[in-house]
Amino acid sequence: MTGTGPTPVFPTGLQNGVSAPTFDVVFIHGLSGDRFRTWTAKDGAFWPQWLADEFDNINVYLAGYDSAAFAGILLGSGASIQDLATTLADGLISRPRQAENTVLITHSLGGLIVKQMLRRCADSADVRFNNLAQKVRAVVFLGTPHQGAQLATALDLILRPFKSKASQQLAYGGAELLDLSNFFSNFAVRENVIVRPFYETETTGGIHIVDRVTANPNVYGAEPIAVQANHIDICKPETTQALVYLSVCELLRTLPSSGSSLVVAGAAANLTSSSAGQSLLPVPLCTTIQSLPPVGVEIALPPATDIPSPQGVASDIMEDFAYFTTVAADDRRSLDQKLREAGRAYQIKDATRRKERFAMALRRHIAQPSAVTRYTQLLGDVESRFARHVRRPISEGATLAQVDHAIQSDVLDPCVRQFSSPGSEITSALVDNALYYLAGNCHVSWDA
Repeated sequence: MTGTGPTPVFPTGLQNGVSAPTFDVVFIHGLSGDRFRTWTAKDGAFWPQWLADEFDNINVYLAGYDSAAFAGILLGSGASIQDLATTLADGLISRPRQAENTVLITHSLGGLIVKQMLRRCADSADVRFNNLAQKVRAVVFLGTPHQGAQLATALDLILRPFKSKASQQLAYGGAELLDLSNFFSNFAVRENVIVRPFYETETTGGIHIVDRVTANPNVYGAEPIAVQANHIDICKPETTQALVYLSVCELLRTLPSSGSSLVVAGAAANLTSSSAGQSLLPVPLCTTIQSLPPVGVEIALPPATDIPSPQGVASDIMEDFAYFTTVAADDRRSLDQKLREAGRAYQIKDATRRKERFAMALRRHIAQPSAVTRYTQLLGDVESRFARHVRRPISEGATLAQVDHAIQSDVLDPCVRQFSSPGSEITSALVDNALYYLAGNCHVSWDA
């Protein structure tokens, strides 16, 4: 961020913003962008000003990055992406006038910085940062690369002007980006954040940087929207009739504020089936309080054994799927209780988050037979390897370090090798998430 913090955009002719705004709308440009030029069309059209003039209940802000700080990132010194995320959060927290609801509009890699900011805020012990994360009602992604086989290519193209080692590490940091994506998918559902992603249909310098697949943030109900523009111009609507501007206006008019009584909207629909009004996966009986949906989100839950059969899945896979997504009968202690009794209380927060991430991955891919098959086979392999290689050292009184070594060498690493394929790699983080999901459904424990 620059020294002045977020720049306010006042309604035309006024010296101040709205005194009691319903929403703060914050624009965050990409790593090589600018707080003004990023949002300005060739003819000078500046749509943050249009929003400030259009709505009498919002305040508009522009967040910018210090070019020197960005140079430090690319040189492998100075600020990091995490530093920028924290500085962005602090700048938003420090504004003298703040609404109780925030909408974040991002371009390109600015979307990744925002996801990192939300993660740091959600995990922070500082209540000010926690409050900022809880105020976010919607995130708009304009040409942000999130996932897919093209992710590394997209990042490489965006960062091509910067040839430093650090920029290449950012481009190919697959495990870290996957972990960040998993966090945001879970965060959006837990906090009922509406997500609206856009992708360009035209090439930039002859190259299509962010397409429909790469632009998908992996949040149920967040359907990527095509914009007839290139990667540079997708964030520069030229008229008030442009798709991006009209869509953001519609979002602001219909978005519920913190006082809304809305039951299920936007990302919260992740947890329900649109056809039956029931959850796609049962909530385990040993689910902890932390994993329950937000207050005000009413979710109709079927019995634990009432699991809808995905179309096209083989019967033997479906039997295993039903087994792993249903609470085991022999050990129904909660996940945190198991960890406490095994001397692993320090893992409770991370374990709960990982369990929820894997559950969200299952929900997102419930309609894809190949994905259901792959996840089910992964769960089976994790459970089997844990039983063969980890249960014995636990029963023989192995130390926590010895058990962790067995899990890494005999469960995580072999599963990564077995289930990865060219263009469809998995990480230890995903396998770890599967392990905690099994524990949450009472199939795995760390004590004798």
